[in-house]
Amino acid sequence: MNVLVYNGPGTTPGSVKHTTQTLRHFLEPYYAVSTISSKALQTEPWMSKASAIVFPGGADLPYVKECRMVIPKIRDFVERQGGLFIGFCAGGYFGTSRVEFAQGDPAMEVTGNRDLKLFPGISRGPAFDGFRYNSEEGARPCPLILPDGTEFATYFNGGPLFVDADEFNNTEVLARYKETPDVAYYDSSSKTAEAGPAAVVLCSVGKGKALLTGPHPEFIPRLLERTDDVHFLSKVVNVLKENEAKRLSFLKMIFTKAGLNCNNDFSNVRAPNLTPLLVASSEGKQDTVSEFRNNIMNASGLRKTDRYVEIDGGSDIFHFYDGLSSSYDDAAASLLHEEPDEVAKAVIFPAEGETTPSLALTSNFDVDKYFKYLSPTNNIGSLLMYGEVVTSTSSLLNENKIILSCIPKNSMLHVGTIQVSGRGRGGNVWINPKGVSASTAVITLPLRSPKTNKPVSIVFVQYLSMLAYCQAITSYGPGYEDLPVRIKWPNDLYALNPKYYQSSKLSILGKRMGQGSQLQVISVSDIEPAYMKIAGLLVNSNFINDSYTLLLGCGLNVSHDGPTTSLNTWINLLNEEREAARLDNLEPIQIEKLQALYMNHLEAYLRKFIDYGASSILPDYYRLWLHSNQIVTLMDHHNARAMITGITEDYGLLVAKELVSGSNTQFTGSIYHLQPDGNSFDIFKGLISKKAA
Repeated sequence: MNVLVYNGPGTTPGSVKHTTQTLRHFLEPYYAVSTISSKALQTEPWMSKASAIVFPGGADLPYVKECRMVIPKIRDFVERQGGLFIGFCAGGYFGTSRVEFAQGDPAMEVTGNRDLKLFPGISRGPAFDGFRYNSEEGARPCPLILPDGTEFATYFNGGPLFVDADEFNNTEVLARYKETPDVAYYDSSSKTAEAGPAAVVLCSVGKGKALLTGPHPEFIPRLLERTDDVHFLSKVVNVLKENEAKRLSFLKMIFTKAGLNCNNDFSNVRAPNLTPLLVASSEGKQDTVSEFRNNIMNASGLRKTDRYVEIDGGSDIFHFYDGLSSSYDDAAASLLHEEPDEVAKAVIFPAEGETTPSLALTSNFDVDKYFKYLSPTNNIGSLLMYGEVVTSTSSLLNENKIILSCIPKNSMLHVGTIQVSGRGRGGNVWINPKGVSASTAVITLPLRSPKTNKPVSIVFVQYLSMLAYCQAITSYGPGYEDLPVRIKWPNDLYALNPKYYQSSKLSILGKRMGQGSQLQVISVSDIEPAYMKIAGLLVNSNFINDSYTLLLGCGLNVSHDGPTTSLNTWINLLNEEREAARLDNLEPIQIEKLQALYMNHLEAYLRKFIDYGASSILPDYYRLWLHSNQIVTLMDHHNARAMITGITEDYGLLVAKELVSGSNTQFTGSIYHLQPDGNSFDIFKGLISKKAA
């Protein structure tokens, strides 16, 4: 399940960063923590796939304005679906029934009712004077008292207290301010006054809960150290560091009480150090490495030092070294203990006589094994850039156009074992752990087919890329075609849910034992419990030198189950059936071989598509997708019922034929064409609706 952190107007980059890092360290691998935009909250079917929605620090009024259309959804998510709302500081204000902020100060006062009403009372603040927007001037280490008498100090900057919290039957106070606040914390009775001002509350709302905080226990002292403000360091950060163990313990307590499953390894939390990016190619493709290196050396703005060449790529600074073995330690040292999104990225080219890095430098990815399975005739994937720990294989290239323009056409595959700033659709950000195959292929498409001179529609790239990945899995070797993986339109990969499979007592290999495969009995209306997402594709397009340069980023659960399932879990399940059928066991899928097979299929499908058009690849796509003859509801067409029958061959639109009322087989003659990037498609509910602009 997902834990979604709002990232849009009202938030500050620092608050989003602290919130996502803290949640990831406590909740992964049990949950996938990612950011989500207000547009995605409006248009995507997030509610059925999320355990919690989180609003970080920032400013409450922009939340109200930007999320006005989403508030009923959030309220329904909590109250009726049993979801969790977490609000830190501004998010805490946002989750209450009324906000009273800086009353009497004409420059800052914000007073008004709020529609979420998860806490039935007033959020009043700042609890302590001195707050200034976009400043640490009013920040302080704030002492809190817990119900068991434990005390610790955490970061505070402008947050509220929750008025009369003890008067509400649905509210439990999890922490109180130790110091007397500068605003009134009770309006109704002496009971609240005696108990003390509420700083953190947990509210029961229907089937769900709301965790609201005034201070910032999610803020990480290590990240706050990156400042030149000596006073802030000595008076605030140093005190917070002394309280770090208690802060972490408190967070685990409140997350657990709110119903989240926390991991036990949360001490000394920090993002892992980046590692150098190593460039390599096979014996017969060394010219691609040379071309890439020469393009870099001829790039504008080049700055040479004794150790490396420096280039500003656009979003990041890059240091290019020579010598995989000789330069690795030097390059790795430059990345040690630095923030991944801020440090200059280190890239190492092979020296003369070197081809691939030794396994000692790439312990989680055997580069030689990758090239062993890559077709010697392949161009795509023939240039490999690998890093053990990377920011994002997709955004690193997409946000640094100077580097992207230096990559030889149809050559590079960028692979990372661990991504600390993975990117998805809608601006989502997450960490990819080991066991998730994270890669981005860089391909080039012409404007017109050299063979037919017809325009090339780049929308089909998302289809054929996921098709290539699916084919790589099912053609991994004899027996792997039984893996129950399918494509969800347009470019997600789903696998059968092991729990559904076992509880339904299905048999994938039944046909081998004379019983017939039982997977055919799964109705498309039963997709939600039956299938789980294991991969998603993100396509970024750029127009360079009169052609399309496309980045095909994909993260696939190969051996990491959290929070869904993985290919190798299915290998184990298949082997149980294979043993019963007296068949040999299948070996676990190796990421190196899988990536190479993906590149082989991708090149073949791209060539076929460019030469012969969409009709040459769609039959294979239909064979592996989930939606043949699926009946859906068209919400923006008066809830008309329609059957999915295919995809148009010109612009890649989904084809839905309207059904006669009450029939699942007769058509009215009306046909609808739906865009993959302009419609929200919730296969779990059978709904298709036009996305809001």
